[in-house]
Amino acid sequence: MVAGGMLVMLTQFSISSNCFSLFIIPICKDLNFMRGQFSVAQSMLALGGVCAALFSGKVFNRFGLLRVIRISAVFAVLVYFLQSAASTVLSFCVINYLLGFFNSFSTYVPISLLISDWFSERKNTVTGIAMMGSGFGTSIFNSLGSGLILSFGWRIAMRILALVMALFILTADFLLLKEAPQRLKRSSASEINVTAVSREAPFFTGKNIPVAVMCAAVSMAGGVLVYTAQPHLQDIGYSQTYAAHLFSIAMIVMAAGKILHGMIIDRFGVRVSNTAIVLTASLGLTGLLAYRGIFSAILVCVGMLFITSLNVVGAPALAEALGGAENKKFFLGKISACINGGYMLAPFIYGAIYDRAGSYRLMYAVSIILLFLSLPWIWRSLPAKKGA
Repeated sequence: MVAGGMLVMLTQFSISSNCFSLFIIPICKDLNFMRGQFSVAQSMLALGGVCAALFSGKVFNRFGLLRVIRISAVFAVLVYFLQSAASTVLSFCVINYLLGFFNSFSTYVPISLLISDWFSERKNTVTGIAMMGSGFGTSIFNSLGSGLILSFGWRIAMRILALVMALFILTADFLLLKEAPQRLKRSSASEINVTAVSREAPFFTGKNIPVAVMCAAVSMAGGVLVYTAQPHLQDIGYSQTYAAHLFSIAMIVMAAGKILHGMIIDRFGVRVSNTAIVLTASLGLTGLLAYRGIFSAILVCVGMLFITSLNVVGAPALAEALGGAENKKFFLGKISACINGGYMLAPFIYGAIYDRAGSYRLMYAVSIILLFLSLPWIWRSLPAKKGA
């Protein structure tokens, strides 16, 4: 089960989502797009995830996790392959929206739910092990994709990556992933004895609203760090190869960070784990703001340690901490929608700033401020200890 989840994150999620920034400059140069103009298409990945996540809990509850994962994965491969034939901003927007939509039903949201059903203890650590595949996959395919783009162009590179994605995720979805028996599902949530069909509780009420805002703010700042690191390094004079290799190293750090983040959640709870995301991301943004060689490169790698953990590891833990196991499936969709909302806003904002200022540095400073403003919400709205 863990190997299957890791394989999905290693291929489908890393290729279709995390490696998208690799194609920004080649596509803009080839099709004469402005960065701010093309950032709209990038935002559609997150918008599709937002729309799907809002009602994903009901879909999973009605049709079953595994069936939804398999059907959505097939469509995700087809849509990603179609992207290699796009030539207008509108076509990229439509394709990326659909890709984000199907990814939401077939990657980290259902995979984390599927895996957690098999475990009653240390489920966040185990989820982190599965989700670390996205970091390793981004590292592998970022370097591979960079070479393919230089050798064959971005269209052929996308088609090759689509075939790789199809081979591995269909193997994982149809051969490795299985739903847990009902007795294990009850055992994994034994403290409340969850029934097979849960009644949905409202999420956007009371203290959950600050949590929703915090998720959007942290993910927006994180999106700035992940999406712009490679283009920024090329803008300030470093080669595409240098930027790709540094990003690959950072992705390996990110992979290890997912396991560490899961261990922190299991040991200290969601308040400490989210504080760790804020502090490390701030260091990474500071490194990009004043990039000066090896020391700044280390800061960027540290910044990537937990940068995507909120989405793939932290969100399931938040859902269970706020709604209990009986509402985890429904709350996870809402929390993921808030996180994807932040990722959706990031390209709009930094793209517009880049077109006017010619640099991402102003957005880095704004993101650091945004992260530190989220700390009071984390400490006031989230439970202090695991299980509280």
